[in-house]
Amino acid sequence: MRISEIKVENFRLLKNSSIQLEEDLSLILGKNNCGKTSLLLILDKFLNGSPFSFDDFNSSFRDELKSYFESDSYPNSIGEPFPFIGISLKLFIKYDDNDDLSNIGDKVIMDLDPENKVIVLGFEYKLLESEFANLKDDYNAMNSQRELESNQTGDILSFIKQNFRNYFTTSKKSILYDTETGKENDSVYTDLLKEKINIGNIVNFKWINARRNVSNKDTERSLSTQSAKIYKKMEDEDVNRTVIDKFKNALTETDKKLEDIYGEMFNEIIEDVRKFGGTTQDQSSIRITSTLQHKELLEDNTTVVYGSSNSGIELPESYNGLGYMNLISMIFEIKIILNEFQNSKDSYPADINLLFIEEPEVHTHPQMQKIFIKNIKSLLGEGIPVRSGQNRKLQTIISTHSAHIVAESDFEDIKYFRKEDNEVKSKSLKDLEKIYCENKNNYKFLKQYLTLHRSDLFFADKVIFIEGDTERILLPAMMKKIDIEDELNEFLKDENTSLPLLSQNISIIEVGAYSHVFEEFIDFIGVKSLIITDIDSFETVFDKDKEGNKKLKSDGTEKTKELACRVSDGDGSSNYSLKYFLGKDIELESLAKLTLIERTLIKNSDENEWKVNEEGHVLLQYQSEEKNKEDQLYHARSFEDSFFHINKEFIKKHTFNEEEEFTGSLYFPSLTQKKMKDFATDKIDSYEMANGVGKKPAFAMEILLNSKMNEINMCCIKTRQERTLRQEYSNWEIPKYIKEGLQWLKED
Repeated sequence: MRISEIKVENFRLLKNSSIQLEEDLSLILGKNNCGKTSLLLILDKFLNGSPFSFDDFNSSFRDELKSYFESDSYPNSIGEPFPFIGISLKLFIKYDDNDDLSNIGDKVIMDLDPENKVIVLGFEYKLLESEFANLKDDYNAMNSQRELESNQTGDILSFIKQNFRNYFTTSKKSILYDTETGKENDSVYTDLLKEKINIGNIVNFKWINARRNVSNKDTERSLSTQSAKIYKKMEDEDVNRTVIDKFKNALTETDKKLEDIYGEMFNEIIEDVRKFGGTTQDQSSIRITSTLQHKELLEDNTTVVYGSSNSGIELPESYNGLGYMNLISMIFEIKIILNEFQNSKDSYPADINLLFIEEPEVHTHPQMQKIFIKNIKSLLGEGIPVRSGQNRKLQTIISTHSAHIVAESDFEDIKYFRKEDNEVKSKSLKDLEKIYCENKNNYKFLKQYLTLHRSDLFFADKVIFIEGDTERILLPAMMKKIDIEDELNEFLKDENTSLPLLSQNISIIEVGAYSHVFEEFIDFIGVKSLIITDIDSFETVFDKDKEGNKKLKSDGTEKTKELACRVSDGDGSSNYSLKYFLGKDIELESLAKLTLIERTLIKNSDENEWKVNEEGHVLLQYQSEEKNKEDQLYHARSFEDSFFHINKEFIKKHTFNEEEEFTGSLYFPSLTQKKMKDFATDKIDSYEMANGVGKKPAFAMEILLNSKMNEINMCCIKTRQERTLRQEYSNWEIPKYIKEGLQWLKED
């Protein structure tokens, strides 16, 4: 028996959310404030009875609530059912023929069809129709009184905030699941509160908070306190009776010895008490006795220590780092919870035992995070011991911000939370396999690449897909240049400062010319994405043998092949990604003329194609026509071609010194020296110079090493404020297609 799905309505960020759970472990990923903690809290409030607060109401639900009370009409017309007004949680439970159904019974199972093995437990914190009328009447009465006293009226939401507990009611139901529609039927249910069904026997929920009570202060011993909790549970179990009796007998013997010592220690003060009349002849004399309590002894008088078995040196837990203490504390806490799930020796564990571990990575370094997630499945997989000998399974949810934990996790366990338009959407990554059904190799590659190499993509607000090493090395510098230029312009115009690119949560992913492999994933997670690629122009030529004769096909026609060429000489583009996103039949001439808006795309789910949309979240950027400082208009084929075209002066200055001596090998050893000389003396163009790049990563590093920084003194015309700005990478320019793309990405 397990929970297969959780549905939440109107709770905090979870306006209308559905989360699929795995049988053993579900790993919830997402950025800050995307609903992970909201899921934990609604489970705690409904399953453990924690109280609701007004802040638990979803913001748009509050607006709906306000509109209901500001309207003169009722929420429902005559003859129509009263609408649901409140917070709801639904747990979809799947069971099979091997499960013990004694806790479920015919009151919880709504359908006797043997093929229907789904139970829906519904929990609601809602406003009933009668209480809606009462709340409205009370609010109107309060308003009338205030109007008489101060000629002012109160806000309905403020009134609800102060008084909602008087009107909202909790209900617990078992709802019919319709196998034909695959949905729950809310109109057919059993009231579990009226039937006095104990939900705790069906689902037991416990959680470990991200704000764990770990500290390395000398005065605090959180691990020792946890060891006392483990003891308290062991004391109730018959299997531990022998060792517990030994412990208690040792305490009794120690009590006797301590009483003799106390008599000697406190003899003088007891005598003083007697002299001052603290005891009378009718009273027996006082004495100090030892009353060691086994529970308190462990909690207050034990210390968890750590150390090396070789050195023999042991240190108390407070000397340990917070990371290790957090890990040890979690293991202790898990052990305590497993014992609590087990219940007392006279009762069985619940049918479903659900554990939520919030952000296990707190205080821990990457290697420790990897070790944790590698071992957690085996620790939790042991399940909950039952007297019958067959353990009950434990279902676990782990929420995390850690890319290192993701890298060591099973791809199919991942649930991705993303906030869209003030609502949280949950997606199971295993659903991607269905989406990639026609390209299973692409799915296999994506799965390996994301978990092993770039799991940080799951936590990014924006993504840049690039061709290779050159762009990867130079992009941070280019982003810095744009940030500085924007800061300069904003200061001079006295405008609000925009959020710098380098301060935004942007992942840079190196994909070569295979960005199309990621297109389903880009659409799936909906993250704003900039694809920087090359136009890769080619010309079609006859294929010839060594003697220069044209090769023939089997049917006698002449063979042709595609050769890389200047864009001006090209017949088409060999970049598959461009054709994939923009249409396989698009011509090179059309590619060259597309505007930025015409390269901004969104996926049309009905047609399963990428369509132009100004509000799209994907932008394709490749080389376009651009003028350099010599006013030469040119369309480059590659990044290197484009860089050389607009930075000819930069290359020239590092080719010859003022005495016209060649210095190119000193500054740019990665470039072919002859081509460098010819380029500096205008004998070859940037296209040929691009073919003279030896090692591209080395060339990118040399650009950075030869960069200069300028200090700019500025004065704002409006405010007359002055300041000095350090302009890094000031002696070279960013190719237009990259600059445009980064500026688009920088915007919200």
